[in-house]
Amino acid sequence: MFGIEKVSEEWIDYGFRELYLTWDGEAIPWKAIVRDGRLVHIASRQYRLLPNEVALKAADRVAKEIGAEKIREFLDPCGRLYALYDMRVEAEPIRGVKTRLGIYVYNSVDGSLAYGASVLSILSRGSMTFYAFMPYRFLATYLSPDAAAAIVREPHRPGLETDVEKMAERLRGLVRRGEEALGVYRLWSEIELDKDIADVLWDRLPRAYLPPYVKALREGVSLTERYFIGAV
Repeated sequence: MFGIEKVSEEWIDYGFRELYLTWDGEAIPWKAIVRDGRLVHIASRQYRLLPNEVALKAADRVAKEIGAEKIREFLDPCGRLYALYDMRVEAEPIRGVKTRLGIYVYNSVDGSLAYGASVLSILSRGSMTFYAFMPYRFLATYLSPDAAAAIVREPHRPGLETDVEKMAERLRGLVRRGEEALGVYRLWSEIELDKDIADVLWDRLPRAYLPPYVKALREGVSLTERYFIGAV
């Protein structure tokens, strides 16, 4: 029979309790995360909870310091947080498209997301606005660890920083390297795609990231032919 060995109220100010579980009186490597009496997640005892409100406090603190504006905040029913901030900093245009720097912050309390943040580019053409995200795994794994300089990503494990000021300091470092991170996208935007580059992309990147014309180039079809055939 399940029982409770101890209860952590570290985050009780946010309504959370962590119940360390037992089975037939013996400790087991699991705990229940409960908020306001409702089960949120069954996690390993090693899981480090970080309330979404704490993640937002750190991001909001830095945003206020640099004059950034929160333009999106979304909390889904599973407890995943996503927030976008416009830093109001004009960057060098990318292929003639107006570009501003932004910050993307995410977290979860159900184990489905790490805590993280990254620089994003806010692209404007006429009345249309687009957001280009910089996923950690893509930059660090498929380009190089250096390309992920302006990324914060911390799984919910022992050692996860939960002090708001220390979290904010890491975000300040991310902001300082924002233009450097955008340089990765700017570099890619200036590359003229040919068969040799298509072969490299095909070998190094997951198929899910590759547009159809990469396969066409590898098969010897030019981009002009590819889109002419598609139009016909």
